[in-house]
Amino acid sequence: MKDKKWLHIMGLALSLPSTIFAMAWGSMLLYEHGILTKLQSIFLFLAVIFNSLFMMVYYAYKKKN
Repeated sequence: MKDKKWLHIMGLALSLPSTIFAMAWGSMLLYEHGILTKLQSIFLFLAVIFNSLFMMVYYAYKKKN
């Protein structure tokens, strides 16, 4: 790979669809088993997804030069 500085960003971008699926499924299971409330499971799902998006932007901004 010629440009290794974009490796973190590409890794996060490629894993985003599977992260969304896994977090939706995991949040649903935690809600169904009564471990989390519906609101808590939604916030957990959104927190993980927004964290992934934030890390993509952070790495892109950090490695842009």
